[in-house]
Amino acid sequence: MSERQIITISDDKLSCEASAILLRMLNFPDTDYHTAEELCPFFENDSLKTIRNALNELYDAGYLRCSGKTAPFPIK
Repeated sequence: MSERQIITISDDKLSCEASAILLRMLNFPDTDYHTAEELCPFFENDSLKTIRNALNELYDAGYLRCSGKTAPFPIK
């Protein structure tokens, strides 16, 4: 059994919330697609709005790609 490597990031421009979500997605790649709602259980202390803001930040920084004509993670 091989030892698992932990991925780290060093982008000082990202908020702590965006960095945490990116690290979660990179270190636990269960799927290539995550919604803000799917990420909520992993970040119980953060609101859905906070998670959507962080996902939008990752999108704006080029870490995420989205398809469609609307905002990638609309804040409601």
